[in-house]
Amino acid sequence: MSDAAIKDALVRIAGPVVRSLGLEIWGVEITQTGRPVVRLFVEAPLAPEQAADGMLSQAAEGSPEEAPDPSAFSATIAQCEEISRRIGLALDVEDIFPQAYVLEVSTPGFNRLFFSPAQMRPYMGDMIEARMPSGFTPEGLDVARRVWRGRLTAVTEDAFVLAPATVSGSGEVTPENLPEVRIPWEATRRVARLYVFQQPARPGKGGSGRQRKRGDETRGGRERKRAPMPNEALDGLDI
Repeated sequence: MSDAAIKDALVRIAGPVVRSLGLEIWGVEITQTGRPVVRLFVEAPLAPEQAADGMLSQAAEGSPEEAPDPSAFSATIAQCEEISRRIGLALDVEDIFPQAYVLEVSTPGFNRLFFSPAQMRPYMGDMIEARMPSGFTPEGLDVARRVWRGRLTAVTEDAFVLAPATVSGSGEVTPENLPEVRIPWEATRRVARLYVFQQPARPGKGGSGRQRKRGDETRGGRERKRAPMPNEALDGLDI
């Protein structure tokens, strides 16, 4: 069975279970390195006022104390475990996988993958990383890259626009001397948000502090594995 067929079957089986818990399916990812790993991402629906207020946006890049509480808009570990338990048996009964596999259910977390341009709209102004299958040269530029990073400035039905920028090891975001680039969705291999927040200055160090990348330190970054592997927490996504 192809990856696309597996994803369709998983969405069909998991959909009613996820909706019964007041959640929605964010996306499905399959990796085939060694034992197949199927990741089902679930999320609480985003209220219109949250999107309008930019609740999930890091444009202001405040301190960690000012970061939004993910529990206000995220599924819980208990919910992820319940979904995994209820759909795991159904997957085995339908014999979708011809070999042993790992099922992981989690929320997308702060550093989240995107599965469509529409999912990116609440994250205007955030840092985005777009990985391409090969070197991609945006229209109007003579620069080819396999990875483009920058601030999200626009989203259409089939593309998005980034203002190129770099992120240092300490998390400092520096705009590049390049015009904005339009990236067609179909040209991408993997698109993800890079969550960055302002690190407070240490006492006696002065200055305004520096930024650093923040991993998925919330419930949304923990994934649960279903048998045949023992349950364990995972620290977010490898971006």
